[in-house]
Order: sequence, then structure tokens, then C-alpha cells
Amino acid sequence: MDSVKNSNILDKILKKYANPQRSDLSKILLDVQNEFGYLSEELIRKVSNFVGVSATETYGFASFYSMYNLEKPGKYVIRACKGTACHVKNANRLIRDIENYLKIKPGETTKDGLFKFEVSSCLGVCALAPVLIINDKTYTRVNSKIVKSLIDEIRRGNSSGS
Repeated sequence: MDSVKNSNILDKILKKYANPQRSDLSKILLDVQNEFGYLSEELIRKVSNFVGVSATETYGFASFYSMYNLEKPGKYVIRACKGTACHVKNANRLIRDIENYLKIKPGETTKDGLFKFEVSSCLGVCALAPVLIINDKTYTRVNSKIVKSLIDEIRRGNSSGS
């Protein structure tokens, strides 16, 4: 957190928990992550102090569950499905092509911070496989050419500093 504004935002979140208990840790971390996009070391330290547990314990808790982001996510999160229906429709090739095109592995973010790539065991749209989600938009029956086009379109839209 690099500003008084961020500190005020965190204080506002923490005030919702008048007498924080260890059992509140999960809810507090989710609230903080929803506001900041991820849980930085500083945020984990401040939440730990607030709840009264060690930062090591909080980090261990947050790193155990995949719902918490411990790194700043890319502006665009690309989530590819590798479930059975998608697997049958060449999801592994699609995933490999995304890795090669973005030059990152699942769980990583591009150096420019624009894309984070994740792989999911199922995205719940099996009838329309293979499936890809970019942020909150779902793309169905995708192939490598479509994905490359989507990524290029996003890059063009962000090249002017927008």
C-alpha cells in the first residue's frame, strides 16, 4: 500500500469487524482482496496484526487456498478449462499455445502486468467446449486462432496507455 487512501480503505474494511476472531480471518482476507485485487505482504501483515495472529500463519492460510491471490494479478485474467469435455476438444493444445504466445505458465503474469494465465479443472460450460474466460467474459468453442486474436485485440486496446 503506497498511500493514505489505501490505508483509509483498509481501515474501513477492518472496522466492519469490531472484535476480530481467528475465525474471521477468511472473511477479512476476502474483503481485503476484493478491494485491492490481491493480498500483498503489507496487507497480510496488517490483517494479521488486526486479528492477532502471526503474519506467517496468515500467509500459510492464504497460500493454502487457491481463492487468494498473493501476487498482483494481471489486468486481464485468462482462465482456460482443462475439464473432461474441454480436454476431449484439445484443451491441452490450447493451453500450450497460450503458454507459448504469452510466454508464461499457468499461475504466472506477463512481465508487462497485462495478463495472468490460469487453468481450471472445470468452468461449467461443458456443452460448449473448449471454454476460456477472460476476466468475466466467457468464450466458447475457442481455438488457438481465436485466442490469439482475443489477446492481440486486448494488447492493441492497451497499447495507447489505456
